[in-house]
Amino acid sequence: MNSISSSFVNIPTTNYATSAPVASGVGNVEEEQSSISTADGFVRSSSDDDQLKLSSDLKSASVSSVDTKKKSEPVTITIISTNDMHGKLDKMPKVAGVLDALKAQYPDAIVIDGGDSSYNPPFSTGHRFEPVTQVLNEMPYDIIGLGNHEFQYGKGATVSEFVNKVNADVIAGNVHADYVGGYLEGVKPYVVKDVGGVKVAFVSMLEPKMHTKPNPHVGKDLVKEMPVDAMKRLMPELQANADIIIGVNHQGLNDDKDLAKAVDGITAIFSSHDHAITESPIQVGSYPNSTYIVESGSHCKLVGLTQITVDPDTKEVLDFQFTNYPVQTFNCKPNERVEQIVKPYIRHEK
Repeated sequence: MNSISSSFVNIPTTNYATSAPVASGVGNVEEEQSSISTADGFVRSSSDDDQLKLSSDLKSASVSSVDTKKKSEPVTITIISTNDMHGKLDKMPKVAGVLDALKAQYPDAIVIDGGDSSYNPPFSTGHRFEPVTQVLNEMPYDIIGLGNHEFQYGKGATVSEFVNKVNADVIAGNVHADYVGGYLEGVKPYVVKDVGGVKVAFVSMLEPKMHTKPNPHVGKDLVKEMPVDAMKRLMPELQANADIIIGVNHQGLNDDKDLAKAVDGITAIFSSHDHAITESPIQVGSYPNSTYIVESGSHCKLVGLTQITVDPDTKEVLDFQFTNYPVQTFNCKPNERVEQIVKPYIRHEK
């Protein structure tokens, strides 16, 4: 089989970073012999066909080395990602336009956000999670991970004013209301999506210190589990229910690197919290047990597009491609519905 290399459709915009080639060895597989179909319906390699002799007595025909199993086509998992938007209401209509354009280009894409979508001091202290929850519901999000600023006003507000208001699945695997495993109302530790027969689990880890300003006491009403401990606890369940495991984490690149080193089996991590920009995937570990980590800056400046190509039979990652698209120069119109939602708030903030 030839090596697999996914590439993005040419979208009319300027890339912040080019698609990143995976490390040496990824996608390089042994070349498959060419095959031919014969009158008896079997598919055989051409080299075998030269050696095959058919007897006039079919009962005594001897056919050796005939492979009738058809190789499955590779499955590409496409993920559109944002993180750390921090309630930049003037920029959100264009972010929504970018998401709409990419989703139209890749209709099967899973759209995720890594948290801290709402907090924009000092303006957001007046309206808290509004109108960001309305804006998020106009965007094609499937999964939203909780950031530390989603707890800015305490866990009660997190649930009633954010989790219960957004349409997407909200995930946090290491934050609990009362005890480890007692998740907040409406919050799931992980979500599993089926992509072409490949089961993909999205799980979220939040940095446990929850240090925020101006309120350093945020998060004291929560039971917080260390991300490494939480991932080790969840991994048997995740591996039983999914083929590919993807983190939607809010703890920063360095902590995500440490997590990938400490816990085997994580395919990719979409990082956030430290507002870093990865121009190409960071690879932790060696193939085929690598974890790829990416991050798309902050404050509505970038939208990430990732494609993970998987062998559906072996669940092996054949290729990993990542691109950051700058929102400002992306060739699309702002989302008009989002413009109308944020308009009165932008006027107030100015």
